Amino acid sequence: MTVLQRRAGGTDETDLVTDRQEPAARTRLPVRAFLVSWALLSLLCICWSFATPISGSPDEPAHIVRAASVVRGEWVGTPSPVGNVVTVPAYIARSQAVTCFAFHPAVDADCGIQEPADPDADTRSTTSAGLYNPLYYLAVGWPTLVVHDTGGIYAMRAVSALLTALFLALAFAVTTTLPHRRLAMLSYALAITPMMLFLGGTVNPNSLEAAATLAVFVAMLAIAFDRTAAGLRSNLWVVGAGIAVAVNARGLSPLWLVVALGVPLVLIPGPRLLALLRRPATIVTMAVSALFVIGALAWTLGSNSLANAIVKPDEALQFPGVGASPLTGFLRVLTGTVGYGQGLVGLFGWLDTPAPDVVVYLYGAGIAALVVAALLVLRGRRLLAFAILLAAFLLLPAIVQAAYIHGGGLIWQGRYNLPLFLCLIVGAAAFLGPRVELVAPTTMRRLILLVSVLAVGAQWWAFEATLRRYAVGGNGTLRLFLLGDAPWSPPGGNLLWLILSAVLIAASGVLLAVATWPRREAEVAVAPAVR
Repeated sequence: MTVLQRRAGGTDETDLVTDRQEPAARTRLPVRAFLVSWALLSLLCICWSFATPISGSPDEPAHIVRAASVVRGEWVGTPSPVGNVVTVPAYIARSQAVTCFAFHPAVDADCGIQEPADPDADTRSTTSAGLYNPLYYLAVGWPTLVVHDTGGIYAMRAVSALLTALFLALAFAVTTTLPHRRLAMLSYALAITPMMLFLGGTVNPNSLEAAATLAVFVAMLAIAFDRTAAGLRSNLWVVGAGIAVAVNARGLSPLWLVVALGVPLVLIPGPRLLALLRRPATIVTMAVSALFVIGALAWTLGSNSLANAIVKPDEALQFPGVGASPLTGFLRVLTGTVGYGQGLVGLFGWLDTPAPDVVVYLYGAGIAALVVAALLVLRGRRLLAFAILLAAFLLLPAIVQAAYIHGGGLIWQGRYNLPLFLCLIVGAAAFLGPRVELVAPTTMRRLILLVSVLAVGAQWWAFEATLRRYAVGGNGTLRLFLLGDAPWSPPGGNLLWLILSAVLIAASGVLLAVATWPRREAEVAVAPAVR
């Protein structure tokens, strides 16, 4: 065993590692890891796309209408108290009506509203997302120009799923290049929750924002850990692509990107950071990224999308809590962090369909264990970086709500914090990576098996429970759901998607376990340390 001592910006940090247990950071993105993870994540999100009824995710009708109007050249529409008025095909406008189950957990998804006689007829509709940045909607709305019935909505969902999975797969592929990567790779079983896959399978920019932000964060970590800068170009490419997409996803996206970009910089000593900033590849990436950031900020400020409800209350939706003090908003969100956490794990439908309690508890236990381990074990720059990341995760949502509550009310939802949640989980595991070298391979194998089995079971249980709620309502029987004539079922039937999701989730768990499994030579190398 070798004891490696290193100094990082004046801070001594001693890590016990073996010469052979982990290879050094890789310089190129592994194409196989990227393609396999992209395929599996895309298919998992698409399973949620079909298992979720049209208009079955938070504010999805508004996003559906927004996407269809933007690709037809109507980028804003006419303001009104119920949203911006736009012209879209009749089947798109119908999505506003098929919400009989929203906020009613016991009601199944069969609203009994037939397709319009002419699905493609121009129809006036409204969208509360009328002022949002149009980039996401341009990216996912184009299928409605090709498909002229409800299939166009499923096609939009599929495009959104592919884009979300693309950036999640990029993040995972970059993670496989990190030194001491095993725990960071395993952390994806905890980070990619059922809620992430659910949102990824619907028309909602929340999921793409989170995935692209994670890609930026992980690529920045790879740059920080790569002392030779051998993989700088490929990592900067991921950073630039992630910034371009994430910053234009939602109004708050620049805030999360500041954290994703800034935290990894804490790990880089000053002289090396200055050297990196002088690299031509870095300068080009910064310049191109700045253009996208400026464009996103120009849209947000020009449209006033973040503060429209405050400045023009007669033209925007209002929420409970209007007139309360900023301190009330801050404390309400900060003290409710655990409760809002349910929206990160599984709060489906219109926030009316929670994942089974056991699923939430399992993820909660895993998150708590990882955070506590990081706080107890990390030292030096890694501890500082993690502390900043944790503080941002806890405090920024409260600060945002404090700034908004007086004029706009209580608007915060747990899912809004998905970008920082993903960074927190993967970041904590990456920071802990060198310390995992001290864990005996036998113990690590048990951890991998435990995490993989529990994650697979929790993912499928959340999927099954949510599909059952839509098919037969919250009070419906399992017999009616599986064997009877369920009031609602997705295309292909309930059993098809239950089986397909089970196969895909199990395959993902097995492949992740295989990818992180300690090799025999590592066990031999570590043996002297655990006697």
